[in-house]
Amino acid sequence: MKRSSPLAHKLLAIYYLVQGLLLIAVGVGGLILVDQNQFLVVKQWLRVIRLDPENRFIHWLLIKILPVTDQMLETFSIGSFVYGGLAFVQGGGLLFSKPWASYLTVVVVGSFIPWELYSLLDDVTPLKLLSLGINLVIVGYLLRSELRARRVKKNECTGQLPQVSEQ
Repeated sequence: MKRSSPLAHKLLAIYYLVQGLLLIAVGVGGLILVDQNQFLVVKQWLRVIRLDPENRFIHWLLIKILPVTDQMLETFSIGSFVYGGLAFVQGGGLLFSKPWASYLTVVVVGSFIPWELYSLLDDVTPLKLLSLGINLVIVGYLLRSELRARRVKKNECTGQLPQVSEQ
């Protein structure tokens, strides 16, 4: 049976494909910084995008962020590649309306929800609430969509007409 692919599935697929691409680019960027003077490389990048690396705020940010070791950069890059690959798998599966992709996305996105709830114990911010809300909507939508598809498939196999709820 060919599964329908609503617009929401396509948008989620595009989101995860773009996310995968960006995470892999971040991983490559991290590997480029290995065995280099990260401070000088980042200052050159800032000049390319027309930001003043001597700006007081940017300089403070660089001093706080850049004391990283090559091992930290390599570990960060590997994690970025792994999560980027996972995002590509999710996006590709959702794009081609594969049921396993919906379940995989539910598991991956759902695994962040306990951490988001835990972080709310420390400090409630609009960004944290928005992130939690978006993840809950994604998990709820995909679960509901897959349960509906299973019900339709079951009814087709038994020859029954789909149940229409009166809500």
